[in-house]
Amino acid sequence: MTGPGEPSAGDPELVAYVEAIEASLRAHRGRDTALSPRDFALAKSWHEGGVSLATVLVGIDHAFASEPNASSLAFCRRRVEELAAGAERRPSRSGLEIERASLNDVQEMLAALRERLLELPRKNFALPLQKLLELEDLVAVSAKPNWDYLRGKLREIDDEVSVAALEALPAETAATVKAESERAAERHRSRVDAASLEDAVLRLRRQRAREFLRLPRVSLV
Repeated sequence: MTGPGEPSAGDPELVAYVEAIEASLRAHRGRDTALSPRDFALAKSWHEGGVSLATVLVGIDHAFASEPNASSLAFCRRRVEELAAGAERRPSRSGLEIERASLNDVQEMLAALRERLLELPRKNFALPLQKLLELEDLVAVSAKPNWDYLRGKLREIDDEVSVAALEALPAETAATVKAESERAAERHRSRVDAASLEDAVLRLRRQRAREFLRLPRVSLV
């Protein structure tokens, strides 16, 4: 790995992380290239935030599947961070940063998810819908909410919606999503540890289910 964003040799974990990302991008692009300073900064922020390499590699695959001519890691950002949203990782934001999201933003996100859940079979989404309605009531009367608590509840709702979405998929679609995920696992099996890869691929299946069912996220990532 070379280029202006090259990490110091004193940080071997970051070096390995970036080199694996570069190898994945090289495989998709068909040409050898180092990360730009912007892309390196993005990769470094994921590394420092505890986003697993498996999550990044699977997210890159997902991004290139939708746009084979993608030209940068930044293009893959949304896909990677959607997968990372369902994973346990080190906190990378302070409470003050989270407060940049207004209560109106939260209310709009909850309303959008509620409207979509009400269009789907109630039996699949009864529990997350109940929690969403309870949180909407709380947010409606909170002038100064506890943002740590609110962030946790939003993430809890998202996690439960993701699990329910996978279970709610039609059998044929579920089989297609599973096959896609298994192919992603095979591509990266030699690069990352098995547990991280299994976790990332499961989250990919859940994310693909959310996309198929058009279920927006509400987490403050």
